[in-house]
Amino acid sequence: MLDKIKDINLALTNKSYLSALALSLTLPDICGQIEYPHFIKKNGDRNVGKQYATWFDNWVNHHFADTSGWTNDYTKAKNPYLTGKMCYFLRCSFLHAGNSDIGNWGDKEDADFYFSCEFELAVGGADKIGSSWGHQPNNNSKILKTKSVRVNIDKLCECICRSAERYYREKDPNLFKDYNLNLIDFK
Repeated sequence: MLDKIKDINLALTNKSYLSALALSLTLPDICGQIEYPHFIKKNGDRNVGKQYATWFDNWVNHHFADTSGWTNDYTKAKNPYLTGKMCYFLRCSFLHAGNSDIGNWGDKEDADFYFSCEFELAVGGADKIGSSWGHQPNNNSKILKTKSVRVNIDKLCECICRSAERYYREKDPNLFKDYNLNLIDFK
């Protein structure tokens, strides 16, 4: 685990943001599998998405609090603008399709609005959250509300790494033995 975190930090230092992001997005996968082995599907396979999202929500989401702040014990964001589910969708789209299209997240509609979602990754900028309202197609329909989130790649990688390192240090290192690469250095 610590070797992966070191490599991510080296990639960030070298401005290799895509490499850092790719490796960072695997850490909640490893930690979620260790922390939640009992999250399994009916067919007996591990429930990767639930393991990933739950671990992220319990260990990382406090770094992504909106203006509503944190829970009373400050361990979680009350209303995180980047959730475990969103990060899991990012992991899937980035590692399997090479893009950052996480689709729609959250509610698709409520009594007043239809929702659409925009997600962006940024380098060197600040995170951004917001909403905008579009036109109403006709007088009898709901208004389209677009929710937008922009996440800085540096921040995302650093927050995942800090949380994974804290998690690693709180656990028995033997739990991580199956999650190492056996590299042979011929130098």
